[in-house]
Amino acid sequence: MGREMSKIVVQIPRDIYRNIHEDIKIGIFVDTSDAVVSALKRIYARKSRVFLRWLMKKEGLTEDEMLKVVKKMRR
Repeated sequence: MGREMSKIVVQIPRDIYRNIHEDIKIGIFVDTSDAVVSALKRIYARKSRVFLRWLMKKEGLTEDEMLKVVKKMRR
């Protein structure tokens, strides 16, 4: 069953809007909503990675140490 989604209204510059419609025409996205949701997911994933890097630096952790923690969590 799908997730409940909230609706928002956005203003998109014409050039980006044209790019979205080109991507829809060639089959990258099903519709405009699909393109916008995909972009939002990528933005939040990038934000999460930036936050994680900041946190690692703040706590003095190395990537290897973080990977060990993640590996333990997956067990």
